[in-house]
Amino acid sequence: MRKIVLIIFLFLVLISLSAEEKNIKKQPLKAAIFSCVIPGGGQFYNRKYLKTGFVLAVEGSFIGLATYHHLEAERYYDRYSVTGSGLDYDEYVKYYERRQSDFFWIGAIIFLSAIDAYVDAHLFDFDEKKNKIHLKFENNTVGLVYDF
Repeated sequence: MRKIVLIIFLFLVLISLSAEEKNIKKQPLKAAIFSCVIPGGGQFYNRKYLKTGFVLAVEGSFIGLATYHHLEAERYYDRYSVTGSGLDYDEYVKYYERRQSDFFWIGAIIFLSAIDAYVDAHLFDFDEKKNKIHLKFENNTVGLVYDF
C-alpha cells in the first residue's frame, strides 16, 4: 500500500512541476532525473505523451519480467535445496540468468529514456526559434534574418 501511495505522490509532484507555461524553457537535467526516477517521467515533463506511454509500457514490461524471473528462480532454488535435484538447479540457473538479463535491459531503457528526455528538453522551443530565422534573397545575395 505504501508503494502505491508513493507512486501516486511522485506522479502528482511530476504533474505539478510540469504545469509550466509553454514559453518557459524546459530544464534538461530535471527531465533526465524525472526519467530516471519515474518510468516515462522525463517524457511526460517534456509533454511527449506518446513517448511517455511507450517508455512506461516497455520499462514496466521488463520490470514485470524481472519480477517473474526472480520469483521463479527463488522457487526452483527452494526446490533444489529440498530435493538436491540437478534439474531444479538447472531451472534455477536459467531463471537467474534471465533475471540478470532483464536487469541489464531495464538499465539500458532507463539510460536511453533519460538521454531522450534530456535532448527533448533542449529542443522544447525549437519550433519557435526556427520560425524566427529566415533566408533573405536581395541584390544577388543570400542572407539570414533573425527576428528578436
